[in-house]
Amino acid sequence: MIRSQDDSKKNTLISNIAWSFLAKVFAMLFYFIADVFYARFLGIDAYAEWVFFFSIANMTFCIGWFGINISSKVFIAKADDKSRCFGAALKVRVLFSSIIFIVIILLAPLIAPKIGYPEPYLNLKKLMYILSGMVFVNSFTEFFKHVYIGIQEYKNLCMITCIEYFLLCAFTVILLLTNNTPTSIALGYCTAGMATLLCNVFIFGRKYNIPRIWKDNRNRQLQKEIIKYSVPLVLTSLGGLVLVEMDTFMLGLFCPKQQVSVYSIAKQLISKATNVNMAVWTGTITSLAAITRNNYEEKKHQFKKVNRFNNAISILICMFFAMFGKFAIQIIYGTQYTDAGRILIFLIPYYFLFCVSSLYANFLDFMGHAKQRSLWFLSVIAINYIFNYLLIPKYAGIGAALATTISIVPYTIYCIYDVAHLFKLMFFLLIIIPGYCCQGLMPTPNGFFSFPLPI
Repeated sequence: MIRSQDDSKKNTLISNIAWSFLAKVFAMLFYFIADVFYARFLGIDAYAEWVFFFSIANMTFCIGWFGINISSKVFIAKADDKSRCFGAALKVRVLFSSIIFIVIILLAPLIAPKIGYPEPYLNLKKLMYILSGMVFVNSFTEFFKHVYIGIQEYKNLCMITCIEYFLLCAFTVILLLTNNTPTSIALGYCTAGMATLLCNVFIFGRKYNIPRIWKDNRNRQLQKEIIKYSVPLVLTSLGGLVLVEMDTFMLGLFCPKQQVSVYSIAKQLISKATNVNMAVWTGTITSLAAITRNNYEEKKHQFKKVNRFNNAISILICMFFAMFGKFAIQIIYGTQYTDAGRILIFLIPYYFLFCVSSLYANFLDFMGHAKQRSLWFLSVIAINYIFNYLLIPKYAGIGAALATTISIVPYTIYCIYDVAHLFKLMFFLLIIIPGYCCQGLMPTPNGFFSFPLPI
């Protein structure tokens, strides 16, 4: 009986990893098809305008998420009544998405002239208005993805990821063919995002009655707890994007368009490569959400196994980039983007450190350490800004790559230390003190190691 249960858990784990991995593969495939088309069709100057704007968009996406998506995932994963928790999270998501949408529309005409409109970025003002719609639909796309992870429906996660990136590729390419400007790509993002939102409502609505959940849910206390836990996650999520997006933004302010284009290509290759790692541990990290005295050794062994696998994949990808990165860029993007291969070499250490810290950070989130982690992530933002300011004017894209790598080092060291410290503390509270568990780093007889949830 026990062996049968273990086999069932193992099969579920393998299935989750497989669906997650398949989703990442499709996402990367459609993303690169679209990005290569943008780079070749727009030309180096117009492509630079697009990637400069998209760096702003990515950082704004994070503000639009406001940590609500990750917070909702954690709460739903631990909830017994998942539909009730989903209803509370959905109301919070609608509220914050609507507020951010209005704020962007109001600020767009004020911000655009200060960051490059009308010269050197002629379409920037229009793009800033379109950004409001992009952020709104993106916040819901990411929200549903995190909900699927929370309820461990990785098949639906794979399905919606494939739909999302296929629609992004299709709509942006079609609109770009009709009007060869960066605004066409942005409009394509909005159109694809709305179509993806409708698909999410349909897929999720097959199992849950969304209108009824929305109408019946009035748990204000739960909504407050979701918002409260999301606040420190805003800093950590924004810091993660700042690591790669602030440098593109500052390159756009201080350097020629050519440097913006080539750096963006190297950055996108590194960023999308991290999806391979995330596909491996996204399917396993949710299963570590509840650690008891009976499963402590099993969960610790499982985490170590995932960590070793994550490191092995990272090393292999680093080797591939080092040996074939420059050649691949010339073949795929064209010889005008050859300098991206040189920048890619300087971003390889960042890729490895990011993959290590992301795994540890996600585990810490499920253990209720988001607040502590967010304080350390402030150092990432500060260090990244300082080194970008010092290195970009002199070394351009290579300076941005060095700044990105240097800024993540202290944070990675902290994540590794905190996880090791956490396992030692769990060993003391779960094993040395029999019958007790840790809840928010305090021993309580609740039967699992976590943070308190008012559910």
